[in-house]
Amino acid sequence: MDGKKVVAAAVATSACAAYASRSFVASGPAITANQVHKSSFAGAQPATSARAARGHIGAALALPAAGLVAAGRWQRKGRRHARVVRCADGLADCPYVLYGKKDIDVEAEREKMKVKACPLEIRMPPELKGDLEGQRQFFSSRLPDIYKDLKEYGAIVFRGFEISKDKGTFGQVGQALQLEPCEDPLHSVAARDAVDKKAGVYEAVNKPSRSKFYIGMHNEMVGDRAPGAALFVCFKAAEEGGEFLVADGRKMFKELDKEWLTKVYNRDVVYSTAEFPMGFIEGLPDFVQPAVEPMVYGAMTQALKMKVDFKTELRWEKSDYDGSKILQVRAMPQYPVLRHHATGEPCWWGSMHSHAEHLRSEREKVYGEAQETTGASRINKTDVFYGDDGEKIETEWLEHLDKVTLDCAEKVKMEEGDMVLLDNYLVMHGRCPFEGTRLHAVSWFKSPDYSKAAA
Repeated sequence: MDGKKVVAAAVATSACAAYASRSFVASGPAITANQVHKSSFAGAQPATSARAARGHIGAALALPAAGLVAAGRWQRKGRRHARVVRCADGLADCPYVLYGKKDIDVEAEREKMKVKACPLEIRMPPELKGDLEGQRQFFSSRLPDIYKDLKEYGAIVFRGFEISKDKGTFGQVGQALQLEPCEDPLHSVAARDAVDKKAGVYEAVNKPSRSKFYIGMHNEMVGDRAPGAALFVCFKAAEEGGEFLVADGRKMFKELDKEWLTKVYNRDVVYSTAEFPMGFIEGLPDFVQPAVEPMVYGAMTQALKMKVDFKTELRWEKSDYDGSKILQVRAMPQYPVLRHHATGEPCWWGSMHSHAEHLRSEREKVYGEAQETTGASRINKTDVFYGDDGEKIETEWLEHLDKVTLDCAEKVKMEEGDMVLLDNYLVMHGRCPFEGTRLHAVSWFKSPDYSKAAA
């Protein structure tokens, strides 16, 4: 016995450690079971196998360490670069999520809640045609009324403005509205394509590989950070489809089943954010697996700590996709309902509709899968669980959530220059599949200073 499989496991562990540090970035192929299984223990004698295994366990322990050193160097370099970029761009950090107190009485607050139709639509006055400065002043002079409308409706669609058709002048809208731009919440784990990174203008999901993918409703959040507001813009509409979607979280709170809403609010929720394939471990001899598993777990844990700036938990699980062994990354428990920091209203919150594996799979049957080609895309498998015991949210309640979400969601067909300003805590957003080419972008902001809103 030459111990090739043990070495292969060690190499895979080392690769996973380095790969985990890039796990949220499109950065090369994933290690697959077939690649690892090219080595064979066939014909080996037990005594020889044991000696070879002992000889290579040292290598197995050393290789993950080497992988972690490399990953650490890469991550430290990346963090230094990120700090330089941040200073150069002048963008504030994406704020932490404003969870507030957990003091919502579901039944009582549903009864008294009144919700306006979302979104509100505002068209450019005809007399401002061709007058970009006049359009900028339109936003600055009406700031109190716009803030008031944003609090009440959660989202505002601005149509017909020319100042937002050009990438160079779009940023003036946020400036006129005195919105403080912040970094993309994905900044800590990945790099979203930018239209103008210095100005904090990022591409929305326009890639052809994801054109058939229905992006479920969600509030923008990564780890424990979330922008307070967003301004989406259309620079080029898709030839067909690609509608922007908005859904008022207050209406969701009012329409979801009362008993289940109370249960899930009391229990919190947890999202899984990635699955690392570990099927190769199951192909190893029984006496090797107990030594390899803790090495893999330790290496992956350290690699994730170097990559992300929020707490995560690694769990050994079976993949819902093929039943193979995986290491699943789960975020920390969070509230599925928040009390808005400015209005005091309860809002359905989070990414359950977009992240639930069952709902995503059902949508893929209708719209098709995302045609991803990178290793990172193959591990970014998400799902949602109860926060107290880690059990999956029941299918019947996910389907109920889907129905209510779609009933509450409004399609916004955006043309060139159209914008959607939304409060990220009041309103969720998503996107329909599309044909052709599409260029939508977004700027993220801290929460508006609602003390400036009109009475």
